[in-house]
Amino acid sequence: MACSVTLSGITYDCADLGIGGITKLSIAAKSEVDTVIAGSSLVINEDTRVVSTAGVVANVADYTFNLKDGFSAFNEVKTVNADGTSTTVPSITVEFPKMKAATVSELNELATAGAELVAFVETAAGTHHLVGADYGLYAATVDMSSGAARGEKNRVQLTLTGEENGLAYSIASAADFATIIG
Repeated sequence: MACSVTLSGITYDCADLGIGGITKLSIAAKSEVDTVIAGSSLVINEDTRVVSTAGVVANVADYTFNLKDGFSAFNEVKTVNADGTSTTVPSITVEFPKMKAATVSELNELATAGAELVAFVETAAGTHHLVGADYGLYAATVDMSSGAARGEKNRVQLTLTGEENGLAYSIASAADFATIIG
């Protein structure tokens, strides 16, 4: 099958067809991540955008998702301008089933003006990312809906966004990801 393609360091194979969605999202205060970076137990390479040494980040909130029950997405758009500048805008959107009091309370606290957050994302395709390490993310919206009919969901959606120097940092392995989020 003529499926393998190599483009100057980027390879594509038939087995590279990943499924969409997020299976795990871990959120921490940016200050917690900055502390671990300053202590050199979490090392990130600005040039390659790769986490090269995994250290444990404290006070991480973990959320897992069943891809059948809702939606979750991690998107980034990098725009390069004619004047030589560029911007990268990451966006993470996740859905929690039911407007439970505990979920609403936690997301209300998370969505505080001025809170700088960092997200660790595990995608359904098995990739791992550190998002918001440059300038932090913020809880842009918390959207709740009871649904209008029996066929509609009672749910809460959270959207995190920010503006970064470049695309998200990649975390090399599942083991490094697990170490970082404790």
